[in-house]
Amino acid sequence: MMSLIKRGIAAYDRWCEKMGLVPENRRCCAPVRYDRDDPRHPANKQGGATVQGKPDAD
Repeated sequence: MMSLIKRGIAAYDRWCEKMGLVPENRRCCAPVRYDRDDPRHPANKQGGATVQGKPDAD
């Protein structure tokens, strides 16, 4: 039963790639949350360091 599920998921993944439905091509405005150890996390980007602290007072 598990092998049937895995084959179904693999077929769905191939179909998504064929249709261009991969994370790199997403056109959604919904935010994406990445784990801290994921290289795509904003804190891990070069030059994109975020500063955590109090906001500046105007």
